[in-house]
Amino acid sequence: MQETNSKSQQNGRILLVDTDSMSCELLQFRFESEGFHTDIMNDGEKALLTDLAQYSIILVDLTGRPFDSLKFTKAVKRNPDAFNVPVIIMSTLSSEDDVVDGLDAGADDYIVKPYSSRELIARVRSVVRRRMMMSVRRASKEIRFEGLVLDLAAGTVMLDGQRLNLTRTEYLILAMFLRNRNSFFERGEIRHEAWEDESEVSDRAVDTNISRLRKKLGDYGRHIINRHGFGYGFVD
Repeated sequence: MQETNSKSQQNGRILLVDTDSMSCELLQFRFESEGFHTDIMNDGEKALLTDLAQYSIILVDLTGRPFDSLKFTKAVKRNPDAFNVPVIIMSTLSSEDDVVDGLDAGADDYIVKPYSSRELIARVRSVVRRRMMMSVRRASKEIRFEGLVLDLAAGTVMLDGQRLNLTRTEYLILAMFLRNRNSFFERGEIRHEAWEDESEVSDRAVDTNISRLRKKLGDYGRHIINRHGFGYGFVD
């Protein structure tokens, strides 16, 4: 029993938000057999009133109107205490528009039903691992790349010894890229990181801010690339 509890603490805590009680119980059994502590809530609005920050990841499938998975995800991402908690939407809705809407709402992943429990567990592990890596990198107070130095404590950027004048949005985008060099992010992920009200931000606004950032970085701007199908990233 102690070994299971230790493994659960290591793997993390999952919140399942789903109106289908039977499905939740089956998933709970599967996740706990893999070492995750798993809680269940069948009401999305009540789930939002709990301490969401305690969870490593939230899995949601709410199809009822007017409060569905999209609205739940947006509410989580607006919560200052919980916006860093990753969310995976599970849904029978499988069109490209449905998936895009889910990711645009702030979901870290979207998985279409029916799926294998093995695939779902792999997706959960991947998202949790990625979020943990980002958290570790955020703990560092200073990020350096050659002559480019970003001070997270002071909120400043130095370029070859000269202070760079960036807007808050440009600074947050650059911090995201430098924390995760050689990784790529879709526009929805960048909106979530760099804007307080991402629902009002268009893809074009993301492109425009990154274009301005590239110009301000001078020669270093060439390290920010847009890889088709993957998104933007800072490549060594």
